[in-house]
Amino acid sequence: MVTQTKVKWSMRGDALGACSCDWGCPCNFDAPPTKGWCEGGYAFHINDGAYNDTSLDGLTIGFFVHAPAALHLGNVTGYVLIDEKANDTQRAAIGHILGGTLGGPFGALAGLLVKVIGPEFVPVEWNLDGANSYARFGDRVEQRLAPIKNPVTGAESSFNLKMSAGLLTDEADLMTSSAFFVKHDELSYDHSGQYGETFRFNYSGEG
Repeated sequence: MVTQTKVKWSMRGDALGACSCDWGCPCNFDAPPTKGWCEGGYAFHINDGAYNDTSLDGLTIGFFVHAPAALHLGNVTGYVLIDEKANDTQRAAIGHILGGTLGGPFGALAGLLVKVIGPEFVPVEWNLDGANSYARFGDRVEQRLAPIKNPVTGAESSFNLKMSAGLLTDEADLMTSSAFFVKHDELSYDHSGQYGETFRFNYSGEG
């Protein structure tokens, strides 16, 4: 009789997000996106993480989507990018986690997808510095944040949003994007100047 080994995983770190919506991102509240459809995504930088005995420390994952309506309604196309520094064991571990069968927030997201592009393994640039934060995945994706500018006075600002049941976090620092684009033959957009955010994450699951 073969006994299957139980898998446990965890990820703690910082995330940078950007999308096509106005500041605040209605998807956080299961509300219709600002433009009726949603295009955006996240860079997850893992400060410390593990998949059983496999360390995931220091790796960065990108997950970007197109949703034809509100995200929770499904029919979503996803695009996965993984730090090329990941070795074969780490790449396999991240693939299992993102596959959604091991719980955590990726389990909910996986159920919304009808198509997945990738994963692609690319060089990553990552900098967490408030409104100066940025992430870059080769020549495929760039996210750069900036303070929100008051359209009347020009004054710069950012603010903190607390939620009781957010999409991927219950608290985020909200900003705008000075640059946000995705370039792939099957998924391409540019929503610079729209919603941006950073937040801490702490995810785990098992299966």
